[in-house]
Amino acid sequence: MAHKTLAIIAVLSLIGVLFLVYLGLTFESPEGATRTVEIERPVPRPVTPVTQPAVDPVDAEPIVIQETEPAPALDLQQVPEPDAEPLPALNDSDTAVISRLAGLELGASLLRMLAPDDIIRKFVVFTYNVAQDELPQVEYPLRGVGGDVVVEEIDNNLYEMQPASYRRFDDMIDTLVGLEPEQAMTVYRALRPLFQEAYAELGLGSGDFDEVLVQAIDRIMAADTATGPFQLIKPSVMYVYAEGRIEDMSPVEKQLLRLGPENTEKLKGRLPAYRERLQAGL
Repeated sequence: MAHKTLAIIAVLSLIGVLFLVYLGLTFESPEGATRTVEIERPVPRPVTPVTQPAVDPVDAEPIVIQETEPAPALDLQQVPEPDAEPLPALNDSDTAVISRLAGLELGASLLRMLAPDDIIRKFVVFTYNVAQDELPQVEYPLRGVGGDVVVEEIDNNLYEMQPASYRRFDDMIDTLVGLEPEQAMTVYRALRPLFQEAYAELGLGSGDFDEVLVQAIDRIMAADTATGPFQLIKPSVMYVYAEGRIEDMSPVEKQLLRLGPENTEKLKGRLPAYRERLQAGL
């Protein structure tokens, strides 16, 4: 707590110094012009020497130093922290989300993938569905990944998925995995009341949304995986897995298969850092 308070004081001090520098650089005279004002040199005043009477060291009275109690140390824990910036209404929250994410190291890459509107509600719906081992059909919090599934036809209406299909997700996974968990969690904590409001508003449950996030992470971590190559059939306009065991997997498990084994491994390797931070707050 002390380190946190010291950091806040240091930041406030830095802001104060920068503000003074800003005033000094932008200040203009009322007429908008720069003037040099000459100040007359002051006339020196005569100094009259003061003669101190001689004091015999033997007769001098001893100097008594009164001991005083030291001033109590400042309790940094009692220093009030500045009020948090007020949050916008949920309907107007997209700007706040975008501005906070833009400050992250990979914020620009993340914003290019992010849905352009209703970000918090879409994230809540997606997370809840994953926690239930489902995937929403529409309204994803991230934009769709371009490109088609790359397959090679090996027989009549029998195809084999090619590794190039996985590469479509590389940029997305690398960005999500490359985010620093503590930075991302700082953004989440700042906006957490809005996530909780969206969770309650959508009638998805009466609990803590942090718990839903933990359940979603656990669902992904426990998902079965399989190594390809995967054979596909195309009974209509969509490919399905030719092997019944693979086709019967849950929507979350099949989505992880579409990411490819390398991307899935990266994602599973990063999620525990978020779970640990969420669990600490429950």
